[in-house]
Amino acid sequence: MAVLKDGVHGSFSGKVGNVVGYELNGQAIIRSLPNRKKRKPTPLALINRQRMTAVSGFLRPLKPFIAFGYRHLAPPGSRVGPFQTAQSYTFKHAIDYGPGNVPYVNPEKVLVMRGTLQPPVVTGVKRAGNTINLEFADKIGYIGQNLVLIVYDLETCADMYSVTLRAGTGTCAVELQRGWENARPLHVYAGYHDMLIDELSDSVYLGCF
Repeated sequence: MAVLKDGVHGSFSGKVGNVVGYELNGQAIIRSLPNRKKRKPTPLALINRQRMTAVSGFLRPLKPFIAFGYRHLAPPGSRVGPFQTAQSYTFKHAIDYGPGNVPYVNPEKVLVMRGTLQPPVVTGVKRAGNTINLEFADKIGYIGQNLVLIVYDLETCADMYSVTLRAGTGTCAVELQRGWENARPLHVYAGYHDMLIDELSDSVYLGCF
């Protein structure tokens, strides 16, 4: 059943036959449901399904941060949202294959932020309990520039931290809040956010600690 929001001439939300109506970024969207094929899928089709499953599974815990990191690539009013944009990039650029040709997402190739700023050049990363210590190639930082750090354990959850850098700084310490001292290793990504012009850099993968 579908609901007419503005009478017979307005948009609808729900399902009518094989047509589904919904809203995305303020736009009314309708699409037809895929026809269910009874034929046995080909090996290539099965691999493609596994690839999509791997991408969706990897990105799902990162969804709130993807909404931040990809928002300029999918502004309000676009028909493809930030998460779909991130899925597309990851599907094309971040999939590797393990034993039995099983696809998986390689964390090193994932971008959780996309933008035009120069990404950070990090020369050293150390984790001491709940603290991530970073060293930069140059003394960087200026008013309005924040370092964004995203940590992800690949199993349960992820978190994001934003730290204002002092002008001329060459180091930075980020205190994690979740109590991950004894948790499984964390995959760490970093990027820049310029608050004055609201622009981002691509993220860089700093490793697993």
